[in-house]
Amino acid sequence: MSSRHGLDLQGVAQTQSQHIAAACGQGSNLANFDKNHLWIIVGEWTPAMTDCAKYLNGRGVGARYDGTYGGSSRRVGSCKGKTGSGASFGESYRTFLRQMWEAQVVSFEKASGWIMWTWKAEQADEWSYQAGLRYGWIPQDPTSLRYPHICG
Repeated sequence: MSSRHGLDLQGVAQTQSQHIAAACGQGSNLANFDKNHLWIIVGEWTPAMTDCAKYLNGRGVGARYDGTYGGSSRRVGSCKGKTGSGASFGESYRTFLRQMWEAQVVSFEKASGWIMWTWKAEQADEWSYQAGLRYGWIPQDPTSLRYPHICG
């Protein structure tokens, strides 16, 4: 899903269900690693599935999601309410962030552990663990899952 600069258009164009299914699909790959010889820790992930965060693709570059990325001719949707302060996120988007966070945690726990990117992000609460705790899409106790069967 990644490209040199953030997320590619195919990745940001996925539906919420497709994002969750992709995260869940990683669990079987992680479970199949030989943990006796190699510890796998998943790092630098986020529940955010757009490239709307300011400077994510570079300074003054724009986002693929809203079509402001240089040379983009395709737009997925508006970045309004998908980046910035978590206080501006609607309930359905916060629910999706929670589901996406849980789908990744459930999958990544099949490895030796995980480290989310990042503790605090300026102007992009969807990328921030601290903001996720504040606004509720990340539980205070990371083992407390609202959707424990999200990956089937």
